[in-house]
Amino acid sequence: MKPLNFEESLVWYTIIGTYGLYLFGAQPIVIPIVAWILVAYLGKKVWQQSKENTVREITISSTTWLWMISMCIIVVAIIIGNLDFNVDTVRLMKSVFKWTREHALWGLLPLVACLNIRPKLIYRAVCILCAQSLIVIPICYLAYLLRLPTSTLYVSPLAKVGGNSPDLYSVVLYFLDYDSNQVRLALFSPWAPNLALISLIYFFIARQETNKKWRRIGMIGALAMVLVSVSRAAILSFPVILLLTWLLTNFTRPGIYFATGIGSFLLSIFSTQITNFISSLTEQVHGARATSSEARINLIKLSLDKWWNEAPIWGHGYTEPIGPAIVYFLPVGTSGCGTWVNLLYTKGLVGFMAFAVPFLWSLIYLIIQAQRSAIAKTGLSIILVFFFFSFTEELDLLAYLYWPGLLMLGIALRAETQSVSTLFRFKNTLLES
Repeated sequence: MKPLNFEESLVWYTIIGTYGLYLFGAQPIVIPIVAWILVAYLGKKVWQQSKENTVREITISSTTWLWMISMCIIVVAIIIGNLDFNVDTVRLMKSVFKWTREHALWGLLPLVACLNIRPKLIYRAVCILCAQSLIVIPICYLAYLLRLPTSTLYVSPLAKVGGNSPDLYSVVLYFLDYDSNQVRLALFSPWAPNLALISLIYFFIARQETNKKWRRIGMIGALAMVLVSVSRAAILSFPVILLLTWLLTNFTRPGIYFATGIGSFLLSIFSTQITNFISSLTEQVHGARATSSEARINLIKLSLDKWWNEAPIWGHGYTEPIGPAIVYFLPVGTSGCGTWVNLLYTKGLVGFMAFAVPFLWSLIYLIIQAQRSAIAKTGLSIILVFFFFSFTEELDLLAYLYWPGLLMLGIALRAETQSVSTLFRFKNTLLES
């Protein structure tokens, strides 16, 4: 498997070079640059198209356009939110620059999926990255056995250029959980829960690899990353996502209705026992990391209260650098709040809807397309992973980590028809006028 063109080469070497980028602390900077380069290349390809050259005509789906427009609305919300609180020009520019590296990727990567990038190239690259992780994991555990320091080994000098938390540019071998003192690995991500999110996405991508050897390596590597992250959300959501993907891609079959009927009947009989089991499991999950759960709940309550009373429409535009003691000084509106609370706090109701509408639309579109398309089925699994983790993680902040998932999502959303794209028509209109 080798890349055949410029766009494939850029995607291929960026994915398999993930650990190299991590060691240099370059991921938060390089990945957005790669995305913007591919967008510029896409613009060049579209402009060079002619009416006679339709061998590889670039088409852009309406869903991709919806993501692009929505991300533009979010940057407007960021600007207005900052202006409402009379921030200085430097703060405003930092907020917009932050958008170009985070939320913008949700529009840019589905857009560049319109280029000639083969899905199987992404499958293989992800499998190779998972294989690399199988080598790195024992090294990290060996570091723990040798009692090497749990603190950051070093922070890349690029942190001064890229901004955001220094954790994004830090190299760490392993973590020790605050409550249980359990070893947790983050590998090429800044925090262990982030690794769990990425691993589930990589599992569903690796599952599409046609080579049995690489498929097994990729899936085993992805599951190993889930386990070493010791993420409650990943371990609980993984079987649910598998079941939901199967149900949503087979609900038109008569057998599903029969199975659903039997399942509903059994649920009605054992509803009390199931309710008690879920309640007990929930208490155990929260009790496993009581400090984390308490901080998360307080942070969500405080963030929602400040959003509603201070900036309900456009949001605050930015997050506070440090929170009160009740939330262990975590920044209000970020960290443990999850994507939706973060959107409300920083971008207000406008930003919340700008992200929720294309997200819901993409989910519905992929459910329909997944009935007959394996790629759409993969896209459906990926967006379900995003949905479950959106309540515990900031999806925008992590876009540079799970970007292959966004690229696959774009390929799944890609228009299947060979009709002329909107950009192509716009170019011809300009030339004719």
